[in-house]
Amino acid sequence: MPRYKNYRSSYLRRREKPVSKRRRTLRQKLSFAWKVTKLLALLSIVALIAIFYHFRSIDKEIAEKFDRPRKWDLPSRVYSDAEYLYPGINTKEHDIIAKLDRLGYRNVNSDIKGAGEFFRKGNSLQIYLHDFEYPGESFKGFPIDIRTGGDKIISISNMSSGETLPLIRLEPEEVASIFNEKMEDRTVVTLQEVPENLIEAVILIEDERFFKHSGVDPFGIVRAALVNLKSMRIAQGGSTLTQQLVKNFFLHSKKSFIRKFNEMLIATRIEKKHSKAEILEAYLNEIYLGQRGYSSVSGVAEASKLYFGKNVGQLSTGECALLAGMIRLPSRYNPITNPESAKERRDFVLKRMLNESLISIEEYNSAIAEKIVTPKRREKAGIAPYFIDFVKRQLSDFYPSSVLQTEGLKIFTTLDIFYQLAAEESVSKDLVALEKDYANILPAEHEGLLQACLIAMQPSTGYVKALVGGRNYGESQFDRCTQAMRQPGSTFKPFVYLTALDPSRSRMKFTPASLIEDRSFEVKSGGQMWSPSNYNRKEHGTVTLRRALEQSLNIATARLSIDAGLENVVRSARDAGITSELMAVPSLSLGSFELTPMELASAYTIFPNSGIRTSPISIISVMTKEGQVLERKEIRMKRSFDPAPVYLTTHLMKGVMDSGTGAGARARGFTAVAAGKTGTTSSYKDAWFVGFTPNLLALSWVGYDDNAEMKMSGGRAALPIWTDFMKRVEPEGSGDFTGPQDVVLVKVDKVTGGLADRSCPQSVYEAFIKGTEPSKQCSEISLISGRQENF
Repeated sequence: MPRYKNYRSSYLRRREKPVSKRRRTLRQKLSFAWKVTKLLALLSIVALIAIFYHFRSIDKEIAEKFDRPRKWDLPSRVYSDAEYLYPGINTKEHDIIAKLDRLGYRNVNSDIKGAGEFFRKGNSLQIYLHDFEYPGESFKGFPIDIRTGGDKIISISNMSSGETLPLIRLEPEEVASIFNEKMEDRTVVTLQEVPENLIEAVILIEDERFFKHSGVDPFGIVRAALVNLKSMRIAQGGSTLTQQLVKNFFLHSKKSFIRKFNEMLIATRIEKKHSKAEILEAYLNEIYLGQRGYSSVSGVAEASKLYFGKNVGQLSTGECALLAGMIRLPSRYNPITNPESAKERRDFVLKRMLNESLISIEEYNSAIAEKIVTPKRREKAGIAPYFIDFVKRQLSDFYPSSVLQTEGLKIFTTLDIFYQLAAEESVSKDLVALEKDYANILPAEHEGLLQACLIAMQPSTGYVKALVGGRNYGESQFDRCTQAMRQPGSTFKPFVYLTALDPSRSRMKFTPASLIEDRSFEVKSGGQMWSPSNYNRKEHGTVTLRRALEQSLNIATARLSIDAGLENVVRSARDAGITSELMAVPSLSLGSFELTPMELASAYTIFPNSGIRTSPISIISVMTKEGQVLERKEIRMKRSFDPAPVYLTTHLMKGVMDSGTGAGARARGFTAVAAGKTGTTSSYKDAWFVGFTPNLLALSWVGYDDNAEMKMSGGRAALPIWTDFMKRVEPEGSGDFTGPQDVVLVKVDKVTGGLADRSCPQSVYEAFIKGTEPSKQCSEISLISGRQENF
């Protein structure tokens, strides 16, 4: 018994102890529950505050991005110059067709019916011109018929009215866009500009219940889930059209529950603040529809231009169906790269439109039978990159990058795409040929590094028609046409001869037939003795000014500059527009200073312009996306020289082409009337040729960026590029240079400069200012040491 009592008392003690513990545990649990409750309440308050501020931040973001009048940052677009066609112009039909391809016109197999189409039949080329917004002018397209014969246009007529047209204008080509970091190409349109069939097709395919939900469609989500479950794949998405807009406009593309929640939240907020029409218009302008190079194609208007070569308002029913069908998978249904898949998708959308009575059976049959016609695709990137950079540098002086990247400006330039493509081909082809043909004399360590630049200008306006700043823009963006400082060498000599032939400038009187010594001499310059030498290290005795320039004789030219007055030569260079540093020293006459090729090309405009200097222009006008003209560039012209001495110098430079250092152009098949001058600097670091017809001036330069020696003259290195280019763009020239009334042509002896007679068979018709022509017969003139006068 005692044992039992001991056991019981022990048991009771064990039982009594947990009772007090349970009480304490209960109190602890109640305390913990209260703490948890307070914590949950606090967290709920924090969550409510967070949700409140999240709603506020979303509303703020909607207000900042979506509620503003301009929802998108629009890139500025850079356009080439328009091209004019008229009866009698020399142009090949395939060049016109290439132009139409670049402009996005579509080649059809029957008579043209709508804008952006062309049809070739025999000697007839039918074109339905695009609408286009020119600065200060809205052009409405109409059908034309161009009749050609050989390489000329015979006639142009309006196919609607039958009227014969003296001239038509092909719209400028879009050559570049100035993007921000988003790289989005977009043309914004209003809902009224979008065809009803396209709107109906988009809603049908992407969001049938668009007008019934408030941004999020539970029925759509359930329906999509059931379809996906049944097909065991993601066959449908549950996102509404509004959610798609939100995803593209506000959010990143990475999928997550948080992003989906925000997408739904923002969609409902937008639906409360904006009408369905506003949301639909934003969607049609925002939706992603493919790629063009590095930039994305956004919105139906930009996509219609890319895939169909049309403004969105001109799309056919079939094209509307295809564009709507592309939204789901733009790459798979791209009609340019995947025409079969695109047709299947189009037909699927058309069938659904028919089933929903959105189109009639007649419309359906017509659209199904419609062939998908796309323009030949081209990328804007890579077209005239050096020219585009030149334009951007000029624009940056007036417009900050933020404006250029977001305001959607339209920049119309002087660029001629035909000239530009010819220039790029000439530079590329001839540099390769030079390195191959002269590998034995070019430095081996510089293989593949030979550079070139080519500038083509319209001298009467200063319009830069083409610009190639190097052999490969991808490897080097440095523009050797506008940024490189190089010595002009002998291309400066015409300004020496112009000075000497101008009675109002020269210290002594000269004519093209005047004689001058090509014998070595020394003169003190800069405290040192300086002596010029000729390219071939030979002396030629007494020569005419014509021969001295045609053969590019350094000694005779240096002597002429001293006789004419070095200060006067500097003044002539300044009057021609050369702004680089010039010193009145004898070596100036041989081009021993530095300037940019563009500076030299501009200075040369005085020759085809009869003494009028024109400044280079690359931008014609700048216009807002609404059509307001912000800026028009005026042609800058200045009378710098009297016409007579300019014509005399030009006449001498014609001889350079025909029988002088530029005669290689004739040997290569260039037959048009032209004038020009080769240039080679000391140590053969620079090779030049500047040549011109009455309507076109072109400059070519060849050299190494590090000034390595080429051991090639301008006639060997630069002239082939110039010739190849001119043969492509100006094969027949533009007539002869017109002399002023106070200039006469007289037949003189090429050797003595005297009047030609039977004893002097080598004669040439020389230009003289009236009253300065020779008075002596060639047989009366003896070529002895010393300057001879023959007038």
